[in-house]
Order: sequence, then structure tokens, then C-alpha cells
Amino acid sequence: MRAFTKTMRFVGDLDDEFYDDERQRDVWNEASAVGFQMFYWAAIIGAAILAWTANTTGVWIALGIIVVATFISYATLGYSAARGVNMYTAAKLGRVRGVVVAAIIAVGSFGVLIRLQPDVYSQASSWAGAVVGAIAAGVVVALSIRQMRKRNARFEAEEI
Repeated sequence: MRAFTKTMRFVGDLDDEFYDDERQRDVWNEASAVGFQMFYWAAIIGAAILAWTANTTGVWIALGIIVVATFISYATLGYSAARGVNMYTAAKLGRVRGVVVAAIIAVGSFGVLIRLQPDVYSQASSWAGAVVGAIAAGVVVALSIRQMRKRNARFEAEEI
């Protein structure tokens, strides 16, 4: 984990003397958060549009955008967790904003799947299996987050 944290500090240029001034650091961190979110929204909305309107090359680009945006989001969460802040316990995940983001990503991902579908998805049973698999994955993720929240709540209670 130490190599990950060091790499993220390098990527963010966090050891620059600019961060020595607390006000500059706070304002820049807020500005960076706004910039990250603007870029993230533009990327996922663009990917969702590309997935449904572009040719095959555009659909592959949409898939790449979705994968990269997801990776960056998880790297951000991972860095935060490595620094002792778990966003899954510190923030409300069921907010409207999160549901909208999930819906946009789902629309884009579904568009990619439809446009790049292999021949096997020409049968209704394959689609049914994909839908059941997606629902099962969603349940597993929700249960994992719930379990993680309980574990972190116990951990925080023990610290007090």
C-alpha cells in the first residue's frame, strides 16, 4: 500500500511547497475536487452518448472511457482509504447524485453491450442470464458495502 500512496502523492504533486500554505492547499483541494467531478461527469455522459450514437470505433472509445473513469474513481477511493478516510462510511451513498451517476454509467454500459454484443446474445436466454447476473452482482456489491459499513462502525466505536 505504501507504493500506491507514494505513487498517488507523485501524481497529485502533493509534496510541492505550494501545499505548505494551508489556505492555498484547502482552496486548491476544493478546486481539484470540482475539476475532477466536472471531468468525471463529462466523461461518463460522453461515454453514454457515444455508446448509443457512434460507430463501432466510438463504442470502443466509450468502453475505454467507462473503464478509465471507473479505475480513477477507485484509485481516488483507495488513496482516501489509505489515508484513513473511508468514503463508504463517511458519506451517504444513496444520494440522488449517486443514483444519477450509476444510471448514466448503466446506460453507457448497456449501450456498449448492445452495440458490441457477441452472437451469443442473440438468444433471449442469454439476455436473461446477463440481467440476472447484473442483479446478482448489484446485490453482492450492496451487501459488501453494508458489511463494510458495519465493520467500520465497530472499528470507530472501539477507537472512542
